[in-house]
Amino acid sequence: MAVLAANAISVAGDSVTQLGVPWYVLESTGSAARAGVVAFCALAPVVVSAWASGPFIDRAGRRRVSILSDLACGSSVAAIPLLEIGGVLHFWMLCALMALAGLAGAPGVTARGVLLPALAERAGMPLVRAASLYDGAARCASMVGAALGGVLITAMGAGHVLLVDAATFGGRRR
Repeated sequence: MAVLAANAISVAGDSVTQLGVPWYVLESTGSAARAGVVAFCALAPVVVSAWASGPFIDRAGRRRVSILSDLACGSSVAAIPLLEIGGVLHFWMLCALMALAGLAGAPGVTARGVLLPALAERAGMPLVRAASLYDGAARCASMVGAALGGVLITAMGAGHVLLVDAATFGGRRR
């Protein structure tokens, strides 16, 4: 149950990030093209890291990779509004931070998924049931996270939402 909850928080937070960062760029620069570039910078590294992360997860350990992933992603997301507040955030930095978050995020998602068979066995639950709960919780969290992100952006502004989102990475501990 703890892994289901942690993964739901993670997926919801990822949805907020995927919505919040391009919105933040649009809000701060007025450029839809730059918002698209930042979204691309966040998603392109996911392909590479998802493809290459298996051996890394095997060597470093599933739980460790999951935790390191959340720390790297949380730090990257938190750095955006903090650097902006400090007046030192440049567009290239934003792109680099989002690329780092994308690069670090995929191994964490994979590592949490790989934990599932062992956790299902420990809980005495059929793997099919555990997998359906895991996937169902993730899909619901994705929808709820996107909706919540939109509401929070409207209420607080995109920069503040990124700080709140970064704080949720700490709540993703298993």
